[in-house]
Amino acid sequence: MPDPGAAGGAGEDRVWRLRALPVGVLPTPRWATTFGAHDTSLQDLGFYVWIVTDGATVGLIDLGLPLDAADAQAISDSNRVFGDGFRDVVLLPELLRSAGLDGADVDFALVTQTVTYHSGGLDAELLPNATFYLARGGVDELLGGPPGHPAPEFYFTERSWRSLRTLAIQGRLRLVDEPVVVVPGVTFEATGGHHPGSAGVRVRTAEGVVGLLETAFLQADLDNGVPIGIAEDVAGCRRAIQRYRAECDHAVALHDLANATRFG
Repeated sequence: MPDPGAAGGAGEDRVWRLRALPVGVLPTPRWATTFGAHDTSLQDLGFYVWIVTDGATVGLIDLGLPLDAADAQAISDSNRVFGDGFRDVVLLPELLRSAGLDGADVDFALVTQTVTYHSGGLDAELLPNATFYLARGGVDELLGGPPGHPAPEFYFTERSWRSLRTLAIQGRLRLVDEPVVVVPGVTFEATGGHHPGSAGVRVRTAEGVVGLLETAFLQADLDNGVPIGIAEDVAGCRRAIQRYRAECDHAVALHDLANATRFG
């Protein structure tokens, strides 16, 4: 297993491959996906667990929907005001099996939102060798809150909250304020914007640096510099979008349906 906190040194030329594995689809109104869109029509958002590997080291970006049925039902029910809730759901254990991975194969896990539709598979036992990275602001907001968006009950499940304690005791938890090199070629950073628990990831690939961002949900919006429709800090979303578009070869909106094909 690599030293997850190592920056620089050997391995600076490591090149990674990205694969986006769908874990659910959520119909969402355009006013919620796109800032300034006065539109109630529904837009499908894609949710993914991303596998990042250089052939020797394996990481995950996001962990899918909650593993416990009651928690999964709650997050789906909370979105039924928009449509039918989540569909085509694949939970993390099944996804790992389909990808030919065992949980013990995973060296690091990067969570781009500290909410249950990104952190639902956060389980210390399922990924026994992984070091987990989260934006510190999301944990601080929950504890000092209550959070503005989403509701506090959707920040962590009971299972994932217990796992945070276990991970902290085992030295496998990293709460991030500033950009951190997870392994050479993979950088995780808190961005804020959508909410304080929002984060972005940069990955050095053969096609250049890919920046994964959730402050714009749709690729067309990201390409046009338009933030998501529901944000605690719209200006913060704009700054993150502008910076990733300027500094990455490919800035990617995390919830675009085309990711399954583009990174399939």
